[in-house]
Amino acid sequence: MRERVADSAGGYAALTLMPSGAEVLTVLYKLNLLAPADDDLFAVGTVLRPGRTLAVCRLEVFSKSGGRNHLVAAGQQTLIATALA
Repeated sequence: MRERVADSAGGYAALTLMPSGAEVLTVLYKLNLLAPADDDLFAVGTVLRPGRTLAVCRLEVFSKSGGRNHLVAAGQQTLIATALA
């Protein structure tokens, strides 16, 4: 679950900076699992390096527990822009 939410967060972050009509595809992905996680997860994707075809994003996954957010996974991904079919 952490992997999917992290990949989606980075993908949508990169997509906001891609040309209109583009889609993104993950090319490279690394995620470090840092702590056990509850089911209440959310992720933050931050674009570190935008480009015309490639973007690099930082990924952070948090678990909400006891009213606090705990970092449970961190990683980085590279995405490529593709044209709509």
